[in-house]
Amino acid sequence: MAKKVLYSTIVTVLVGLFFSFLAAMSLYQSEKQAVKHEIQKDVENAALSLGRELNISIELLYALRSQLSLSNEINEDAFSALANNVMDRHPNIRAMEWAEFVTNDERSLYEAEAALEFALFEIVELNETGDLAKAGQRDRYFPVRYVTPYAENQNMVGFDLASRASMKDALEMSWYRGVPIATPAMRLKREFEDNSGFLMLLPVFYGEPETAADRQETLRGFLLGLFAVGDIFDLAINNTVKESINLELLDVGLKAQSDVIYRNVVDLSEPPVEALSYTSAPIYFAGREWLLKGTPSPSYVNERMSVYPHLIFFIGVLIFTLLAYLLYMLQHRALLIQKRVDAKTRELREANKKLERISKSDGLTGFCNRDYFEECVQAEVKRTQRDKLAISMIMIEIDNMSHYNAKHGRVVGDKAIRLIGQSLVDTLKRPGDLLARYGGETFAILLPNTKDGAPIANVCLEAIKQLKLPFDKEEGSQLMTISVGGVTVLNADNMDASKVIAYAEIALGKAVVAGRNQSNWIYTEERKQPPEGG
Repeated sequence: MAKKVLYSTIVTVLVGLFFSFLAAMSLYQSEKQAVKHEIQKDVENAALSLGRELNISIELLYALRSQLSLSNEINEDAFSALANNVMDRHPNIRAMEWAEFVTNDERSLYEAEAALEFALFEIVELNETGDLAKAGQRDRYFPVRYVTPYAENQNMVGFDLASRASMKDALEMSWYRGVPIATPAMRLKREFEDNSGFLMLLPVFYGEPETAADRQETLRGFLLGLFAVGDIFDLAINNTVKESINLELLDVGLKAQSDVIYRNVVDLSEPPVEALSYTSAPIYFAGREWLLKGTPSPSYVNERMSVYPHLIFFIGVLIFTLLAYLLYMLQHRALLIQKRVDAKTRELREANKKLERISKSDGLTGFCNRDYFEECVQAEVKRTQRDKLAISMIMIEIDNMSHYNAKHGRVVGDKAIRLIGQSLVDTLKRPGDLLARYGGETFAILLPNTKDGAPIANVCLEAIKQLKLPFDKEEGSQLMTISVGGVTVLNADNMDASKVIAYAEIALGKAVVAGRNQSNWIYTEERKQPPEGG
């Protein structure tokens, strides 16, 4: 009997040990999996935030290009003023440059003209010893004409960007495609820092060329922004990941192994937990592909791992009768972990929805931007064709906005744009009507199922008049006005979104040519058109 009791005790202890071990390991793996999912969400959130900051940087260059395009001539004072205005509000931009397109036939005259601004100016390049020397003969040059801040980068004035093979390829790709291109990461050496950076290139054309052939003929120069990876990284990551995760930013190039261009190490006392490292989905921007790799520190994992697995193991060996209760705790713990995972997932979805709303809206006015508006026009034209309805569209331009900005400043001009946009949206009565900021001083209104949008155009004109925004603060006599053009399409069978927009732009152009502060309307499929300016 004693042996039987002994055997029974031993078997019970062994069974208790076995099931306690299984229960402890199951909980440990569940918590470890939950920690892994949490790391993945934190890294993906950080990658999304980083991608958003990079897109904001691209939008800054587009905004500055729009301002430069309004000037027939670009001089040092104008460029410095515009560049400093952008850099003051966005400190992640270390420097901004303006490089002009010069052919070999134009080189001598160009250097002579530039020497009037900068003494001894000539187009230079780096020789074999790494010193600046006069550039050799080539078909075309892209010399840096202006740079801000000048004191720290004055040696860049006259430097031919095309003298470097990698930069030349990036310039030509950006030129022919008409899109921003980012260079591979480079080392930025400044006092007390050694950081990675990259150049963002954006071509500036005469007019708005639409084809590759047009872009090759109308190139004016390049707008360049020098960005420090660390600045963009800190601005994006500090708003998302605040935990103990070591982050590495990888630049995916043509090589088999990606280059690490930035590291953020949070704990040097202990090695990170490499088994739980996670690499985000690619971050695409301006022709580059970046990856964000996150590796948690031991403190990050320990804060999320409990002592329950150890307690379950020892308590199960001593008190096997409580196994059912311990299994219940295991399931309850797993449920809590799952709830936390679900809560994090909901937060990620909400963050994604917020980012989607931001991508569809204009940063200045809060109304939808041009890209989203054109998508809505395309969808509405298809619905109009399907349901045999009419559609109208209004294009509105604030008169002489560039002169207003030049006189009162960009901040006052932005405020006026917001006030006019709010006044326009107040004129819309139907939920389906859509107002968008189509350009710098241009708004657009989509009027679905509308057989005649001219009355609404007149209402918009009158609304801005009633707003009584003074154009000249000193005299107080001249008010800000708008020019309105629009189109009503009664039969959209042969129409597409681009034609509808083109008709509206033509009508707006007629209103502007006719003297501004008036409207012009176009009716398609109508024999009689209303008089211009009606």
